[in-house]
Amino acid sequence: MSISGINLNATLTSQLELQKTQNENTDFEAVLQDAIASKDDEALKDACKQIEQYMLSSLFKQMKSSTEMGERLIPKGDYEEMFESYLVDEQCKIMCDAGGIGLADSMYKQITGAYNTQQNYKK
Repeated sequence: MSISGINLNATLTSQLELQKTQNENTDFEAVLQDAIASKDDEALKDACKQIEQYMLSSLFKQMKSSTEMGERLIPKGDYEEMFESYLVDEQCKIMCDAGGIGLADSMYKQITGAYNTQQNYKK
């Protein structure tokens, strides 16, 4: 029995990650625009938290990939490589739920401050 599709997993995983990134980028923009338009503070806070999760996840994935050099003593399996990014995403979600690094709070304050200033100029 020949299994020739194992190498396809890496290609498929990278394509799925690219598609996920593209979808998240459009989702973030849509969520932010909807929250600002509806003046819903909770939705705006949630959108800022999602962006913080995405930024932290990207940062940690890049840091992890920069530290992996050459062959390991025990090579990673296909499934470990496939689900490793999901593990990082979930860890970043938990980190942001616990308070994050303050990026979401800063973004929220900046967006609401800019919106309030813009509304004052219109009056």
